[in-house]
Amino acid sequence: MTRPPARLLAAVVALLLAVVPIVAPAVADAQPSTLPFLTVQIDGITPDVVTTTSDPMVTVTGTIRNVGDRAVRDVVVRLERAGAVTSSTALRTDLAGNVDQYQPVADFITIAPEMARGQEVPFRLGYPLRSPDHSSLDITEPGVYPVMVNVNGTPDYGEPARLDDSRFLLPVLGVPPAQSSDATTDAVTSAVPPDTTRPVGLTMFWPLADRPRLAAGAPGGTTPVRLIDDDLATSLAAGGRLDALLAAADFATSPQVDPGGEVTSALCLAVDPDLLVTVNAMTNGYVVNDAADAGPRTTPTHPGTGQQAAIGWLNRLKALAQRMCVTPTVYAQADLDALHRVADPGLSAIATNGAGDIVDQILGVTSTRGASIVGDGPLTAPAVDLLSAQGPTVAIAAANLTGPSDADGGQPGTADTAPVRYTANVVTTPFDPAVGAALAGMGTGPESPSYLDPSLDIAVKQDSAIARRQDALGALLWRGLDPETVPRDQILMPPMTWSATADDAEAVLTAVASTIRSGLAVPRPLTAVIDAANAVHGGVPAPPENAGNPRGRFDDGVVSGIAATTARLWGLTGALTTDERTGLTGTQYTAPLREDLLRALSLSVPPDARNGLAQQRLTTVGTTVEDLFKAVTIVNPGGSYTLATERSPLPLALRNDLPVPIRVRLDIDAPPGMTVTDPGEIVLPPGFLPLKVPIEVHFTQRVAVDVALRTADGLALGEPVRLSVHSNAYGKVLFFITLTGGAVLVLLVGRRLWHRFRGQPDPADLDRPDPIEVALAYQDDDGGRR
Repeated sequence: MTRPPARLLAAVVALLLAVVPIVAPAVADAQPSTLPFLTVQIDGITPDVVTTTSDPMVTVTGTIRNVGDRAVRDVVVRLERAGAVTSSTALRTDLAGNVDQYQPVADFITIAPEMARGQEVPFRLGYPLRSPDHSSLDITEPGVYPVMVNVNGTPDYGEPARLDDSRFLLPVLGVPPAQSSDATTDAVTSAVPPDTTRPVGLTMFWPLADRPRLAAGAPGGTTPVRLIDDDLATSLAAGGRLDALLAAADFATSPQVDPGGEVTSALCLAVDPDLLVTVNAMTNGYVVNDAADAGPRTTPTHPGTGQQAAIGWLNRLKALAQRMCVTPTVYAQADLDALHRVADPGLSAIATNGAGDIVDQILGVTSTRGASIVGDGPLTAPAVDLLSAQGPTVAIAAANLTGPSDADGGQPGTADTAPVRYTANVVTTPFDPAVGAALAGMGTGPESPSYLDPSLDIAVKQDSAIARRQDALGALLWRGLDPETVPRDQILMPPMTWSATADDAEAVLTAVASTIRSGLAVPRPLTAVIDAANAVHGGVPAPPENAGNPRGRFDDGVVSGIAATTARLWGLTGALTTDERTGLTGTQYTAPLREDLLRALSLSVPPDARNGLAQQRLTTVGTTVEDLFKAVTIVNPGGSYTLATERSPLPLALRNDLPVPIRVRLDIDAPPGMTVTDPGEIVLPPGFLPLKVPIEVHFTQRVAVDVALRTADGLALGEPVRLSVHSNAYGKVLFFITLTGGAVLVLLVGRRLWHRFRGQPDPADLDRPDPIEVALAYQDDDGGRR
C-alpha cells in the first residue's frame, strides 16, 4: 500500500483540528501565552489606600477584552497577592516578569464560557483584607502589597493558558478591624496601626514645566511672540494638565485643607523658567506656526487662543508662590551632560544660576536657591563638573539603582538616598529612582525616565491609568511603611513634564497628607534638605560618565553645532550696546537665541525625538545668527568715486538693521600709493551712518579699494564691498614739477632784468633780427609805406 503524500496528510490534520477543538479546563499553573488573545484592564480599586478606618473589603473591577483573531473559551479570573515589598527594586520587578511570588487569594471564577473576537466582559472581584472564615487577601500587617489579576482561557485550536495579567501595588497604611461571621461568635479583631516610631522626613517637588513651545530664531523685542503650537492654551485652561497641577497644589496647601501647614512645608514648586517666559509672553498676545514644529521664522501663522488662560494661570501661580516654597529647575530642563560637552561657561551659567533670577522677576518672589534639580536625566560625571564650576549647590538627582542580577545572586536592592559629596561645591541628595519612575508612569503620557536603569524598566503603557496610579501611591508610601529601610529621609521627584491628571494629582497629594497625618512621615522643607546636604564632608568618586539609560543621549553633531553657534552669538553680543531710545540692551536682544540653544538640549522631549528636534531648532537659530551678522553692512554705491585732490576723503555709508547700536571697525585694503587713516572704533546706531574716511593718494589712476566691516573683536559683518576710486591728483610728482617750473621762470626773469639793468642785451635775444631792420625790409618788399 502506498503512503499518502505529506501535503495531503497535513491538510487532513488541519481539517480535523478545525472541526474538533481541544477542550481542557483552565488550570492554576497554566503557562502564559505568547500571542495576544485577551487583555485585562483594571477600572477601579476600592479603597486605593487602606487605613484602619477603611472598608475591610477590597474590591477590584475591570474589563477583559478579546483582542485576538479567534474565540476564547472558559475564560476565568482570580486575584493573587505577593508578600509585602521590602526593597526598592521590588517596586518594579514585582510588577513584571516572574509570578512565582504570587499566591492565589481564591479559586478561579468563570466570567464567560466563550468570548468572541472583539468581545468585552466586565468583572468584579471583592475580598476582605483578612478573615478567619472566608477567602481573603490575608493581610495582617501594614505595608505595600503587590496584587495581580490573573486571566486564563483556552483559545480555539490552543491549550489552556494564562492569557494576560494586570498587577498593581496596594498600600496598606493600617489594617482595619475584622469581624467574624461565625454564628457562634461575634468576636472583632482589632485594627493594626502602622509603626510610627521612625517617621520619614518627606520632601516633595511639585513640577510646573512643559516642553519648549517658543518658536526658534526670534531675537528679543520681536512681536508678536511666536509659538510652535497652541498646546499650552489647552494645558493652561480649565481642565488642562498645568491647570490641574496648579489647582491641586493650591487646594492641598490652602488654609482650610492644610490648617497646620504640614503639606505646605513638605511641598515645593519646581518651576521651569522657560515655561514662565513663555506664559508671560502669551499674556500679551501671540501667534502660532501653522506647521506644528520649530520651523523657520517665515512659517505662516495664525492667532493663538490662550491669552486669557495664560493671564489667569500666571496670576494664580503668583498668588500661590507667595505662601509656599518655589525653586527653579534647570532652564528648559537642559541636559547638563550635553551642556558640559558644549563647554560654554556663559550658557551653563544661564541654565543654572541664571534660572532663579527669571523665576523671581516674573513671579515677584524670592525663590529658594542652593538646589539644582537635574530633572529626568542621570547625574553623570560631566554634569557634576558643570555644576561644580557654577558654585556650591545641592544636586537633586536619581540614586544609582539596578535590578537583581546573577552577579549579586538575584538579591533585590534598595536605593541609597543619603547625601553624597562629589566635589567641594557639589553634594547630591538622591531620590529613589524606582519611586520616581512610578510617579512618571502616572497620567496620560506614561514614560520611563532616562535615569532609570534598563534592568528596572517595565512596560507601563499597557497598564490602565488606575493600575499605574496605584503603583505610584504604593511606591510613594513604601519607605514610610517599612521602618527598617534607611535612611529615613525621602524626596519625591515626579518627572518635570508630569502628565498626571486632576484625579492623579489629588490622589498623590492626599497620600502625602495621609502619610504625614498618620505619623509615618514628617514634613522636611527644602531648606532643611539643603542645609543637611551642605553639612556633609568628605568625598566619593564621581558617578559614571554614562549613567542611566543611554537612549536619548544627544549626538556629538548637535553638541558641536550648539557650541559653534553659541560662540558666534557671544561674539556679536559683545559688540552690541544699549539703544538709548528704547533701553534695549544687546544682551537682552540676543538672550532668546541663547535660550533657544538650551531648549534644543531639553530632556522634556521624548528620547527618540531629541536629536531630530534639537537639530531643527539649531538650524533655525544658526540661520538667525547669520542674518544678524549680515544686518550690519557697508552700503555698496554701485559706481565709482573720483577724488579731486590727493587728500580728498573717501565717502562711505554704513547700515545697521539691528534695533541696538553696535561697535564696529573698518577694514580697508588700500593699494600701494594710498594711505588710509584708521577712524578707530565706530558706534553704529540703528539705521544709516555716512562716513568720510581720511585718505591720501599719491597717484593718478583708477584703482579698486576693498572695504570690510568687523566687530570690535574682529568678527566679520555683512559682505565686503569693492569700491572703484579714480584720482585726478598728481601728488608729489605734480608738486615737484610745479616747483621746478617756478624756479626756472624766476631764474630767467632775473637774468633778463640783470642784463637790462647793466644795459646789455640779453644773450637769449642775440639770435633774433633787429626790429627796425625787419620793418624796413617789409616796406621795401611792399613798395612803399603802409
